[in-house]
Amino acid sequence: MFGAIKSFIRNFRITIDYPRYEREQRAAHLAQADRRFDASQLNKEIAQIRQQATAAGDQRFGSDVASLRQRIAATEQGLRKDRQLLSIFERNYKAELDALYAQKTQLFEEKEGLLADAQAMKAERSAAHDDLQEAYDDLEDAKSDVDRWYAKSERTPWLFGNGGKKLPKHSLFGQSHGDLSSAKYRRGEAVSDVGDSKRRIADIKARQAAARQAIDRNYAEIGAVMEKIGAVKKDRQHMYDLKSEGVDPAVLRTTIQTAQSTLTDLERQLRSSENQRLAVIQETQARLGLGEREAAVADLLSRKARFVEDFDSEQSRATRQDEHRRQWMASHA
Repeated sequence: MFGAIKSFIRNFRITIDYPRYEREQRAAHLAQADRRFDASQLNKEIAQIRQQATAAGDQRFGSDVASLRQRIAATEQGLRKDRQLLSIFERNYKAELDALYAQKTQLFEEKEGLLADAQAMKAERSAAHDDLQEAYDDLEDAKSDVDRWYAKSERTPWLFGNGGKKLPKHSLFGQSHGDLSSAKYRRGEAVSDVGDSKRRIADIKARQAAARQAIDRNYAEIGAVMEKIGAVKKDRQHMYDLKSEGVDPAVLRTTIQTAQSTLTDLERQLRSSENQRLAVIQETQARLGLGEREAAVADLLSRKARFVEDFDSEQSRATRQDEHRRQWMASHA
């Protein structure tokens, strides 16, 4: 019995200690993989070969490629300039201005309508405030009539009241319950009128806010159209100035056509020189053994990956567990 307990405790301690041993063995295994499958020298040789091959290609064709690229850049810059100048002559300034003037007229007509609507809403709001004040006045009058009726009905006859008297439902000359009902009805109507006036004012305020936004938008659009008109007129004046300086659109078209043809030929020459440069680089790389070294690096990396993966195989794990148990038992004998 005691031996079984002792064996259980020993096995438990070995199990608890194993993760530490596993981490140490994994680190050692990875370090061994880096040493056994080190490709640093091969990678250094590959970099040197690439550098030598590029230098060989540049020595043969680098100056031609650089010169052609500079000529292409200069030709493209001249083309952009001439095309921009030609676009100034090819615009229909009258049509552009006619369209902008029509838009300007439409916006100003819209502006007049918006301002007229805003003025009408202002007058409508003023009238609504007058109606609200009238409703408040009617409400105060009706409330006063109700208060006076109760005061008189409760006041002593010695003070011209009806205190202690039974009042009729209706009376042509004296106080009656009909008078109270009439005052309360007028009070209710006045409360309703106050609510209606407030809602009417709120609706007008909302419409005024929307109108202000529309006016602001209209002013912004007018400003934008005016700026566009000014820009078109400025461009048109630039065209007049170019003409007075002797710039001829027909000559520009011929120049552009010639430059485009030159650019096409330069680009063809550049592609040819770049292909020849690339051929020299590839031939030099092959002659210096770049392909063999790259294959050797790929083989090293493949074998290293298999070596690293083998660490997690069931057989390797079982071997480590046995070795860990052996070492633990030896150190705790």
